[in-house]
Amino acid sequence: MNRAKRIAYDVFGRAMTMRWTDRLAALTLARFVLWITIAVFSHEGILTDPWKLADWMDDHQFYAWEESDRMTLLRWHQLPAWNPYWCGGTIGIGAPEDPFLGPDFLFRLIFGVAHGRRFAIVFLVIMGFEGTYRLCRRLDSTALASVAAALLYGTCDKFVSFIHDGWVNFLGFELIPWVVLCLVNGLSSWRWRLLGGFFFGWIVMSAGTYPTPFTLLVVGYFTVALSIRGLLTREPRAWLLPWLSAATIGLVALGVCFAKLVPTLSFLSQFPRVFTPVETHAATEIFTGFWVRYGAFAVLALVGVVTADVAAGICVGGAMLFFALAMGDFGELSPFHLLKSLPLFKQLRFPDRYTVIVLFFTSIAAARGISRLEDALPSMLRATWDTLDAALRSPGRVLRWLIRKLPKRLQREEAEIAKRGPLPMPEEIGWLAIGLAAWLAYDRGRPLVEEVVTGVRIRPGTMYVQEAPRRYDGEFKQHRGNRRDAHVFPPMNMGTIYCVAGNPLPESPRLRGDLAAEEYPEDPAKATVKRLAWSPNAIDLEVDAKEPARIFVNQNWAPAWRSDVGQVKSVDKLLAVDVPAGKHTVHLAYSDRFLFFCLFVSAASLLGLAYVFGRDGVRWVRAEATAWTTMPWWPDQVDGADAIPPAEPPSAADEPDRQG
Repeated sequence: MNRAKRIAYDVFGRAMTMRWTDRLAALTLARFVLWITIAVFSHEGILTDPWKLADWMDDHQFYAWEESDRMTLLRWHQLPAWNPYWCGGTIGIGAPEDPFLGPDFLFRLIFGVAHGRRFAIVFLVIMGFEGTYRLCRRLDSTALASVAAALLYGTCDKFVSFIHDGWVNFLGFELIPWVVLCLVNGLSSWRWRLLGGFFFGWIVMSAGTYPTPFTLLVVGYFTVALSIRGLLTREPRAWLLPWLSAATIGLVALGVCFAKLVPTLSFLSQFPRVFTPVETHAATEIFTGFWVRYGAFAVLALVGVVTADVAAGICVGGAMLFFALAMGDFGELSPFHLLKSLPLFKQLRFPDRYTVIVLFFTSIAAARGISRLEDALPSMLRATWDTLDAALRSPGRVLRWLIRKLPKRLQREEAEIAKRGPLPMPEEIGWLAIGLAAWLAYDRGRPLVEEVVTGVRIRPGTMYVQEAPRRYDGEFKQHRGNRRDAHVFPPMNMGTIYCVAGNPLPESPRLRGDLAAEEYPEDPAKATVKRLAWSPNAIDLEVDAKEPARIFVNQNWAPAWRSDVGQVKSVDKLLAVDVPAGKHTVHLAYSDRFLFFCLFVSAASLLGLAYVFGRDGVRWVRAEATAWTTMPWWPDQVDGADAIPPAEPPSAADEPDRQG
């Protein structure tokens, strides 16, 4: 049998370990069957009570925004640049927490908001499983260890609280492993850098108010760590490659999410979120909460450090850094306090959310610890075999004396044994050792993983308990509103004036609910107004003015509102139009030219990525089909625990992809 194999290297330039048990998990389709099964089990409550909402008002608020976006696009065939249903009217796409531009919003468009939010949750959880698995395998963890890490991070207990509060956009945390994987693979492959930019852009476009800055921190930490590692290797450009990979990912992400990032930053600069309390958590508080659920895996992470594993060491260092961040503002030199001085981070709250990243690093380090233990048995067996073989080939004084007492024939045989080279260990013994080690890892690790997954399981009837809103196809009008029932108004084509927002939105004090007409003259004696047509971004009015008059529209003013007759005005932040005398058909339109330019940049970036990866996608499908025909259903199709022979890793300056 041909034993020649293509050599693969991990991120640290070492020849990767190829185990026949790992090859059994190499099929993407087989893994996704596992991910879907576990995601459906752990999030069963997401897939029940399909029309209901969660109890917390933030879920109602996000439902209202997404319903507004969906209605604007599908009913009126307009881009949801303006949201008339929230706080008397505010920006749509550019709002920090509006997820319309995110790829996962397609689920809302296809299946409706109620169902689409559920499918998006399950989909992002599955993406988190796969991304973490691939990252751990890239760091040379075993298949079982990588699965354990994937399930550990993908079902983070914080994610359950995010879902309960309606923050589906917070599940952008599930995409962080993909960004890090692309950063690592980007050291030698420009295509991976482009893909990393797409995933980073996805996080931003899906209203990643917290996942975005957290991803920046994670990428920054890995970049510095890999750069330091490159300096220690003393290879040309090794220290520079992480920065090149990170910079490329950042530039591509900027192009992809330009339509979301730039308008959002503009909005935040005008209406910054103010949060003055000093948030602090004791180290014992953070540690106890984490240890109770994930203590066993923290110990396994330390196993990787004790065994001098570089990847485990880097990840444990990252866990310690983010643990310090989770403690909050405990002093002027605390990491959280220093971050709050930066523009992007000063509006972040709740430092305990950094424990999500603590778990991310712990999961990867634990996978390396499990891999070390799993590889220990085959390594020990091989070392024992080599020791016995060396003893037989180089017998000691007593053994040589005994050999001289043997018959001549046996003496000749022993002499031949002493002269021959090392005797390789039979492959069958290696297979058994690897299989036994994998079974032990599964047998001992499965209860720990099951305990974690079961502990965060969302059971039917516990998450969604609020009745669904009813639809009423009436003329648009503003309602006084209810901060806890925001979801009921867009389906009835009503706006809500009474609302709660994290940022101080420019809301006019002249707004009124339940008016006889939403468009009316300032002085009824001077003009009459009749609505001809209405949509979220355009309003047609028939105005009969005896003399120059002012017309009010019961919505907030914004600079992008324009009229083809008269001049748009802001009267105490209320939308108004000064029209000349005469009978006119006034067309009011919300047209944000800067937003359209930003959308053009994002669309061009996405088209460029689609062109690059369209061809690669075809190759990937063909490779997956080929993998089924080369699957090692029996160990004799592959080598043992160290199937790939030791080899000098290529220089860090080499550009070809060494992932293998």
